[in-house]
Amino acid sequence: MQAYNSELFLTTSDVADLFQVHPSTVKRWCDGEGLVARKTEGGHRRIYLRNALEFAGERGIETFLDPFAPFESHVWLAVRSAVDAHDFGKVRSLAMGWLLRGYPGRITSLFREMGSHPDLPFELLCDLGVQRFMADVGEAWAQGRLRIGEEHMASQAVMEALVHLSPGDPMTSEAHAVAIAGAAEGNRHQVGSMCVRVLLELEGWMVFYPGSDTPAEDFAALQRERGAELVCVSVSSPASAAHLHRAVRVLGEFYDAEHPYDLAFGGEGVDGGWTPDEDLPFRETQTFPSVSEFIRWVRENRNRWQGRPAPARTLVGSGASREGGRT
Repeated sequence: MQAYNSELFLTTSDVADLFQVHPSTVKRWCDGEGLVARKTEGGHRRIYLRNALEFAGERGIETFLDPFAPFESHVWLAVRSAVDAHDFGKVRSLAMGWLLRGYPGRITSLFREMGSHPDLPFELLCDLGVQRFMADVGEAWAQGRLRIGEEHMASQAVMEALVHLSPGDPMTSEAHAVAIAGAAEGNRHQVGSMCVRVLLELEGWMVFYPGSDTPAEDFAALQRERGAELVCVSVSSPASAAHLHRAVRVLGEFYDAEHPYDLAFGGEGVDGGWTPDEDLPFRETQTFPSVSEFIRWVRENRNRWQGRPAPARTLVGSGASREGGRT
């Protein structure tokens, strides 16, 4: 992996995004305050990334690329590809390279940055970035290119990024719709359920999160105790079909029609052709092969839940800066 592309050009808008300032500020810096730029035949400014970063260092301007030296150009191209084209191939390649070289902290920083970008839907990051990266990790382990400890480090790095991106539960469940989200019994992988938790919290839900390997009885108990109107269960391979059917059966046995709720399943374990039985007692039972499809269903049906989700909250690190850029 080449550490740095010294010939990478940025536009003034690109530099404004990088520095979190208004493009007019960048143009002023180019015109007489030391930011080196070239002009195209059409009169448009082009700035080498290395010159932009040197200028930032001299001015004490922090950028999201700082933690990634000497791979700043790789990260810039990966982020732009994901944001502009929803292509996460470069992101996943970088993350895998850092995992193999023993830099899991950079994986956390990369997914944190991706998750806080205001122009990138968080559900796409979950489906095309996080989940596919974890699939790449699983495939590398199966091929003998990764040890189980490295697989665990990858999961932990991604989980740390998701925890940071969580806006947290509101102080009270009053006026908030309540959900339970976790991974089914026999499922130690909880990245998918954590994505669901963060998405629901961003939509204004109060989410109780029991984590991985959660017995169906515990989902049922939490639903009753917290008055949840939505229960989300993640099911991953290979512990899939048997645990999914048991979860449905147990939750059905504990179901109280006076306190109805919707039941949603997601993850690799729902891709095997399983469909909900029409006789199930739940208000509605749905399976979702992707986080994007799940959150679309939630948004389309937000008026059905008595608590009603509060207005959507912003991700940590997103929003407008003092000069109109991104924080």
